[in-house]
Amino acid sequence: MKHYSKQIFLFLLVLVFGTQSFAQTPSSFSIKGKIAGLKDTTVFLAHYFGYNQQVIKDTAKVDSYGQFQFKGTKELPEGLYLIALPKGKYLDVVIGNTNFSFETDTTNLIGKMKVTGSKENELFFGFQQEMSSKFEKLKQLDAMRRQKKDAVSEAAFKKQQADIETFQKTWLEQNKGSFVVKLIKAAQEPEVPAYGKPIVTKADSAAMYQFQFSYYKSHFWDNFDLGDERLMRTPFYQKKLERYFEDLTVQHADSISLEADKILAKVKGRDIRRYTIYKITSSYENPKILGVDGAFVHMAEKYYIGEPALWDTSTVRKMKERITILKPLLNGKPFPDMYLTDTLGREIDIRRIPADYTVVFIYDPECSHCRESAPKLAKMYPALKQKNIRVLAASIDRSAPKWKKFIKEFKFEPMINGVDIHKNPQTGKEEYYTDFKNLFDVYATPVIYVLDKDKKIIAKRLPLEQIEDFIDFHKKQNIKK
Repeated sequence: MKHYSKQIFLFLLVLVFGTQSFAQTPSSFSIKGKIAGLKDTTVFLAHYFGYNQQVIKDTAKVDSYGQFQFKGTKELPEGLYLIALPKGKYLDVVIGNTNFSFETDTTNLIGKMKVTGSKENELFFGFQQEMSSKFEKLKQLDAMRRQKKDAVSEAAFKKQQADIETFQKTWLEQNKGSFVVKLIKAAQEPEVPAYGKPIVTKADSAAMYQFQFSYYKSHFWDNFDLGDERLMRTPFYQKKLERYFEDLTVQHADSISLEADKILAKVKGRDIRRYTIYKITSSYENPKILGVDGAFVHMAEKYYIGEPALWDTSTVRKMKERITILKPLLNGKPFPDMYLTDTLGREIDIRRIPADYTVVFIYDPECSHCRESAPKLAKMYPALKQKNIRVLAASIDRSAPKWKKFIKEFKFEPMINGVDIHKNPQTGKEEYYTDFKNLFDVYATPVIYVLDKDKKIIAKRLPLEQIEDFIDFHKKQNIKK
């Protein structure tokens, strides 16, 4: 379903960034730049959309003196922008007041920056210049202490570290209320306090790590203002969302849904809310981790269907269609009826297959990936059968000759082989009852389901090579229960 996710993404791009209304002169923008060492070229002004994408808002020609101007009559959404220069170089600027100018030099874009008419950018570059100077001194002191290895050099190095820390805290406090402070804080990690108990045993170590993890997670969003839509147009928000859900959230549908609800309870702005909903939802439609597609269903039901005013009718309709397919196929659900007959024309009742586990292999006889997987499955089957695991191989192609040829070619005879061909006893004509695409989410083949002894789904789209290990793990988990 990659085309589906891309469609929503493109829709959001248009919706979020294409609906700015034309403004009068007071809302127009004019950014004049002069960069020594740059001439007779083109530069671009773009804002961040996550850390790996930018949305271009304007282009400008650079004259022989390094001068250029971005200008327009359409208001720029506020946030962190970049000016893209030749040879992969770029310069970050803050867009709030959109009428300002600056001068710098290609030899040191930040160090030689001078800004006129933008307090935010004066703060932004002033902070970077001061920090760069302090870190350069720290670097020199570090080289000195490594060479001399004496107490005096070590003390000077630590004093400079403390000076940097004091400067940062003082500067942030003095300039609180500015967007630049929000930017800097947004990039900061939570500072975990020292663990207050002695570490003697392994249990003590485990308790310390648990404390550190819990503190870090619970304070992860402390420095990030989820109510400020400008932070959506920075590289930081996407990174924080991904880290929070990939590294700090238990990869279980209920846990993911709970954390998403907590975050979205704080995200009120229309654009950043849409962006947040999209980023979380799209991560779990075709997840890499088994069994978390329930989070996609939760997000789609609660935030797309449940908040239709945020989306167009086409998006809501497609979400409804997707949920209709996915919801009956979530882990723990009974495997839907699959109407098949075997090679002798007898009906196959999946629920009557005597096995502790059943692997359903849905394939197309002419699919190249299916033909690659088939010999591997045939080779695995004897070991699976010894563990009371049966395989039902179901062809989506209703051509009996192709189906039977595939069974013979890949030695599938020991398995249970089914096809959706049913003869009407009255007319003698073939009838078909199984909608593989909409009932079993078969948009590409092969598709593998693993069912427990009660024929409930415990895995979907499991790689062939992981079947045996997964079932062994599942068995152990059930024994523990």
